[in-house]
Amino acid sequence: MRLYKSAYVAAILMAGFGGVVAAALVHPDSALMVMAFTQEMLAVLTFPLGFVASAIGFVLIYMGIVTPAEAIFLMTPLHAVLGYLQWFRLLPAFYRRGR
Repeated sequence: MRLYKSAYVAAILMAGFGGVVAAALVHPDSALMVMAFTQEMLAVLTFPLGFVASAIGFVLIYMGIVTPAEAIFLMTPLHAVLGYLQWFRLLPAFYRRGR
């Protein structure tokens, strides 16, 4: 089970940081579209708690504190932590208690 947890967190981190790198290097003309896709992909992979991190990132972008690339870079670890807590701590405890 430990391998699943590590693989899940690694996939989230690679998706988030890889999206920022891809936006900067691979697709410089459509960087904003690639970053938006990365943000939505992170939110879906960590659904439903991932939308909390997405909302925090969108507020920071709206207020002009960070750019979209910085928001993804800052929110990716938060997505990984929330996804881990949700899938490997909260849900198993919830279903174990229900029996």
